[in-house]
Amino acid sequence: MSATTPEEIPHRFPFRLVERREGGTGACVALALATAGGSLTGEGPWPVTLVAEALAQAILLVLQPARPATLRLVALDRVRLHGDLRCGDRLEVEVEEIGSFGGLRRFACRGRRDGVLAARAEVTVSGS
Repeated sequence: MSATTPEEIPHRFPFRLVERREGGTGACVALALATAGGSLTGEGPWPVTLVAEALAQAILLVLQPARPATLRLVALDRVRLHGDLRCGDRLEVEVEEIGSFGGLRRFACRGRRDGVLAARAEVTVSGS
């Protein structure tokens, strides 16, 4: 499994929170949390809001829409951290579509670090 930069997502510094994709199949993708060009390399853990955004960005890596810039984040619900996450942590993120209504799609995202649940969120997006 070779690590690749996820060029298929439209996010750039400082909003790209996924540093690289490290394989994965189907609804699961392995990714490394970004250092955001060195601005997030401090000793403390990531804030829950940044972890939730990283889980949402994983949706783009799983779906790989033809035009990723048309997909918009609408809501983050039931966001939970089950431990501290830091820059460079490797997460296995599972993305499962749990519903849709009109142009809205809802996903359950679960991130595991070393096989243990580290973060989860329900993410609603609109668009393609």
